[in-house]
Amino acid sequence: MAAWLCFEVASGFEVFIVCKTALVTGAANGIGSATVRKLVSHGATHILALDRDQSGLAALVSEMADSVDIIPVVLDLENMDVYEQLLEPYLNDIGQLDTVVISHGVSDENELAEHQVWDKVMNINLNATRYLLSLLEKKLGQGSSVVVISSILAKVGKQRNTAYCSSKHGLMGLVKGLALDWARLGIRVNAVLPSWVDTPMLRRELQKQGDMTGASMNQMLRQIKKRIPLRSLVSAEDIADSIIFLASPQAKMITAQSLVVDGGDGCGV
Repeated sequence: MAAWLCFEVASGFEVFIVCKTALVTGAANGIGSATVRKLVSHGATHILALDRDQSGLAALVSEMADSVDIIPVVLDLENMDVYEQLLEPYLNDIGQLDTVVISHGVSDENELAEHQVWDKVMNINLNATRYLLSLLEKKLGQGSSVVVISSILAKVGKQRNTAYCSSKHGLMGLVKGLALDWARLGIRVNAVLPSWVDTPMLRRELQKQGDMTGASMNQMLRQIKKRIPLRSLVSAEDIADSIIFLASPQAKMITAQSLVVDGGDGCGV
């Protein structure tokens, strides 16, 4: 059985309960690092943090060194041949995983005939997720939760983004099918679909557009906020809060679902 920690506020009302052991991909930056911090604040004691950004992982471990056991695993998720070899020793030591958060991804734009870009995006976003979860299955059990960070582009399309949109649509198929396959084991699988999250990845993409149009970063951010009904970009912490809920026993009857976090940008799509 999964081991859970319980926290109570002064009024006696129970707040979210989350796991002791977790694995987070894309942990060095953005949503991944915000999720690690949020898990720690809710009592997680052992976290496997996966990312190809070695310096980013080192900074995260240094920040959290006094409060939790974070195990950094430097891993390029495009290289699936090394997954088992790198992860097996850590998985043997950590026992059952209570929560897995899939937060890695690339968003390279492409034309349909750009086969290398297509293969890269599909391999990292979709194929790597499936393969990694296949290895983690034996470490999940009754009460475990998997949360996959997809995108609002799992529901709609976008110009010059056929690879990214296809990978995110594919992730939703994986989430829904896997949730049914693993329901008999007591494992829940859900997704969070963000839009316009203020992360380093978004700012890199905006910088490319700004370089082409002559617009500054601040100008582009203002334009985005104007189209969002709540007049603000989604923060990485907003997504981490959604993950915490889906990973908690308060969501024990929620599986095969997708939670859109977009400030109203999708008008209910």
